[in-house]
Amino acid sequence: MDPKKEGKPGGPEKISAPLAPDLLKHEEPKLIKETEGQRISDLEDQMKRLQAEFENYKKRTGKERETLMMAGSAATIIKLLPVLDEMEVATAAMVHDPSSKNLKHGVEMLHKKFIHVLEKEGLSEMKALGESFDPYRHEAIRTVEGKEDGKITEVMKKGYLFKGNVLRHAMVVVSRKPEERNESKTQDVVYKTPIEVQQK
Repeated sequence: MDPKKEGKPGGPEKISAPLAPDLLKHEEPKLIKETEGQRISDLEDQMKRLQAEFENYKKRTGKERETLMMAGSAATIIKLLPVLDEMEVATAAMVHDPSSKNLKHGVEMLHKKFIHVLEKEGLSEMKALGESFDPYRHEAIRTVEGKEDGKITEVMKKGYLFKGNVLRHAMVVVSRKPEERNESKTQDVVYKTPIEVQQK
């Protein structure tokens, strides 16, 4: 007899037999389920990333659109400021003219409505009179002597802000203290003659 067929101890190791068809049938759905679960998880992660990217894109484009709209509004309003100035000059000129009382009232009403519309768009008048001079907000056209340094004593042309940012600098007159003259501490020596000394 062939010793290999008898399966004596010390013989060659037995090779494990392949899984039976019944076992494969049970393992296959499990592998398919695990693969599908991983694929769904990957797709969900990918969708979350795309959603986050889209939200960032919406925010970025929204800010850009808002910036462009603000720039366009500011450019339009700054062109209308000279009209506003002329209305104020005209109103001031009619104060001492009794015959233009009705016209003055009409201009004032028009000016008030004009200001209201511009304020709704974001325009606001800059406070300047009595304030400390700020080179980022004011433009000094001359200085006058005063009790304090750097105080605005007169507004020649109003300044305006647009949504908190300087749209036009105010043209102002600024005070400065008069220069103190250094008085000499040495006194003049008066020379007297002997006769003048005796008389004294």
